[in-house]
Amino acid sequence: MSDRWSLQNKYIVVTGGSRGIGYGVVVECLKHDPAKIIICSYSLDQLKQSISSLNDPRVSGIHCDVSTEEGRSRFVTFIKDNLPKVDVLVNNVGVNVRKSMEDQENDEYYRIMKTNVDSTYFLCKDLLPLLKTGSASIVNVASAAGVQSSGTGAAYGLSKAAIIQYTKILSCEWAKYNIRVNAVAPWMCMTPMLKDALKDDVGQLDKVNEWTPMGRIAEIQEIVDPILFLMMNASSFITGQCLGIDGGLTAQGFKGPCI
Repeated sequence: MSDRWSLQNKYIVVTGGSRGIGYGVVVECLKHDPAKIIICSYSLDQLKQSISSLNDPRVSGIHCDVSTEEGRSRFVTFIKDNLPKVDVLVNNVGVNVRKSMEDQENDEYYRIMKTNVDSTYFLCKDLLPLLKTGSASIVNVASAAGVQSSGTGAAYGLSKAAIIQYTKILSCEWAKYNIRVNAVAPWMCMTPMLKDALKDDVGQLDKVNEWTPMGRIAEIQEIVDPILFLMMNASSFITGQCLGIDGGLTAQGFKGPCI
């Protein structure tokens, strides 16, 4: 297979890489012969479990909260101590508290923004010296909720819309460094975060499936594969883009179904 469809000898960083989409990215990356992968998790138990399950010496991780300045500092130091450069940065970490704007607590708003926006903004900035050492790719995980309104969740939608705009701006700023910056905007897939949100009413998915032209939500692998494409040299002339991974949802809007 062409090295354009490979991650061979790449040094990769994945935030939130211990579960869900991030974990799926790590699993798939390992099939493409990377040099080393570093992940982080705010849960020490989850980090240990994931590292143990992967059981691969190329993967290491650190327990930290990248929504905080202290956590990002620890993470960046760990990366600098263990990698000579960063070829790929996947800003995957994210959080959501699904409430109407009237019901959303102020501290929930700040938690969403700090986790989803601050971590992405500052990790890109702090890792720039390592990203500038060659041809690098940044992939920011946004959401379909940042493209169109899903009818609720203003804080979450706001945070993901910010990521998409940030991606566009940064791609233009950093093209001179041969750094590509892209985003993906997934619709719902069965991540641990979604399972937790649905635990009291699985029937919520009926409406989601009706809205989605393809009639279902995604499997994690279906989100992971496009992310890997943007990480690889096969996408070498793609930058500043937001790739929707949504079964046709944002082409139609959230009212569905298609005729």
